Amino acid sequence: MIQRLTSNPNVHYHYSPLFNGMPVQVKYLPMVTEYLEKLQKTLENALEDYSRVLAIRVEPVIPTMISDQMTIVDHMLLMPKFIASLRAIIKHDLKRRRKSNWVPDTKVRFVWTREVGDNGKMHYHFFLILNRGSYFMPGKACSPNENLISRVSRAWYSALGVVWNPQEPWIYVPDNPFYGINRGDESNFQEAFYRASYLCKADTKQYGLGIRSFSTSHN
Repeated sequence: MIQRLTSNPNVHYHYSPLFNGMPVQVKYLPMVTEYLEKLQKTLENALEDYSRVLAIRVEPVIPTMISDQMTIVDHMLLMPKFIASLRAIIKHDLKRRRKSNWVPDTKVRFVWTREVGDNGKMHYHFFLILNRGSYFMPGKACSPNENLISRVSRAWYSALGVVWNPQEPWIYVPDNPFYGINRGDESNFQEAFYRASYLCKADTKQYGLGIRSFSTSHN
């Protein structure tokens, strides 16, 4: 069953527990068909480039002292700034590591969504997809050793225009946040798709403000 969203004529509801044969998180139905399509395509694109990928689910946090001051324009610019900073940080890290050892390259692929909570404030969910030959594990927040999560944290601070504090990462890492997916492994692909399908739910999305509620990488 497909129904056009009255608040956005460009997207449609998806009510089925399966999408293209893959399970989605049923308790968050309906989802947006176009978002599910983009999520699937982003994962497929990564596996076309790399035989194994690392997919990570995190939630960037905007402290109240900052979110209370943010405007619609600030939110419009936030995720592009975050992505640009993260790409620059990863590029620099790979260049540094190659001085002592060969490290394969990776594109920075992603899916993100902007939602509005019960408190009326905007918040974000982020799904990062990388070449697992470049980054095998995400690491932990607040670790004394720099890792992928700390680099995501640095990029988020940069997007918010704040000097990075590694002891307050402003990145919430949920339980079991990452998935290693090998090309041709449908089971792991479907597990990652299922986890990220949460970002595709229709509830809490807000349209009509002139800013995106959902986006993915385009390569």
